[in-house]
Amino acid sequence: MADRQDRDAEEEEEAAMEEDNAGDNADQREAQAEDVMEEDDSGDDEEGAALVVAERMYELLEDQEHESWGEYESGEEPEGAEGSESGGEAATEQYDTTLPTRHVYLGETEELRGRTVQEENDYVSLPLLQYASLINLVLVPSQTLPLTIFHPLHVSMLRSVIARDRTFGIVHSKVSQDGTSEMARYGTTAEIYEYQEDDSTGTLSIKAKGRQRFRILSTSRETSGLLVAKVKILPEIRMGNPFELMRLQSLDKLTLPHPQDATTHTAHARHLACVRTANSWRVRGRNAWLTPWPSWVYNQYDDLLLAQRVVNEVKKSTMIKLDNLKLPRDPQDLSHWAAINLPLDDSHRLALLGLNTPTQRLRYILSVLSKCKMLTCVRCSEVIGDTADIFSMSVEGPQGTFVNPGGYVHEMMTLSKASSLSYYGRPSTEHSWFPEYAWTIATCSNCHSHIGWKFTATKRKLMPRKFYGVTRKAVKAKLVWDGDEGEMRHVI
Repeated sequence: MADRQDRDAEEEEEAAMEEDNAGDNADQREAQAEDVMEEDDSGDDEEGAALVVAERMYELLEDQEHESWGEYESGEEPEGAEGSESGGEAATEQYDTTLPTRHVYLGETEELRGRTVQEENDYVSLPLLQYASLINLVLVPSQTLPLTIFHPLHVSMLRSVIARDRTFGIVHSKVSQDGTSEMARYGTTAEIYEYQEDDSTGTLSIKAKGRQRFRILSTSRETSGLLVAKVKILPEIRMGNPFELMRLQSLDKLTLPHPQDATTHTAHARHLACVRTANSWRVRGRNAWLTPWPSWVYNQYDDLLLAQRVVNEVKKSTMIKLDNLKLPRDPQDLSHWAAINLPLDDSHRLALLGLNTPTQRLRYILSVLSKCKMLTCVRCSEVIGDTADIFSMSVEGPQGTFVNPGGYVHEMMTLSKASSLSYYGRPSTEHSWFPEYAWTIATCSNCHSHIGWKFTATKRKLMPRKFYGVTRKAVKAKLVWDGDEGEMRHVI
């Protein structure tokens, strides 16, 4: 009986404690209700407070949605997504397009400081590097030229060049039918900016950059066998604004991208943004009224408009993404970039070296570029690729100059797709010009001549998975116009 009374007493105590807790909870709810009512008073009424809370929740959800959309657009997986049950693919890794420009396969090199610039129209003597691996090479200003030299005579010459002004000459040469070497009239100075010498093998590796165009006046051969040429440094003539001397100066402010700059004289500081505005076209038309020619005649010789046409043609006819390139906007630099990276034959590039104005060079490039449709084998004319498949694996452009371990120089253009190729050997990463890619030798499936290489990624997530590099000595651009083929007449 006592035990039963004790149990009843414990149950009564537990019930009393539950009632106390319920009372405390009720007090808390009442306090919370009072707080909410106070907040509601600040919002005028209960409905307004509810709207405020709803708006806050909507903003929070909207922010979360923006963050998710940003992750989606960036192509990056959110944290913890890898290996999730959704089964989504892992994020891809884009290739570092600065790697090919470093030519790391040459090893550690020593950098040279300073810059050598010759005066225009000046007459200078230059040692010419006549090397077997440079046959058929046309060096263009701003083009990178890596070299590995084995011959002691040429190594000695480059040593003296490095000790003096680091500048030598490159001239296109080819072997004629009778076995003699024919040398072009125009060439380009090359300035060494990095070098490495291997004392054990006696080889010299250099990285040089094309600088200035020149015309050969005379050549002489020294007792050592080296060829020295007396050359004239060719000028760069800018034609500028065709309406510079015949224009309505009161309308200059309308052609400026920023009208507030009208207080300063900017007539000579033209750039591409100045010709893109709608007002600039109206002003050009009115300026043409002061001349005997319509405005479309002047548009054909305005270097800025020609530069924009070249950029548009590159966008239209290739896969080159200009946002990922160091594409120059200055007409002079752009004319050199186009000569290096676009599918022009050696004859075209030699003709461009002889032109002293970017206006002429850009017109020449446009007349050829618009007719290039396919890339074919030099030996058998088998179609290898389409110019629409040209893309860039380097920040400098789709074409790069590389040297193999034997010292042979290749000018190579990259394609996303290629056809009529056969492959030999297993993929190799040794001395790869594109780090993290393995190369395989590619030949023409019709005549079995060497065309280039197929490159495949060595990392699973690396993009692109594969691409093709064709050497410019083995392929040529097939020029097509009006549905016919034949001899191309260039418009200058």
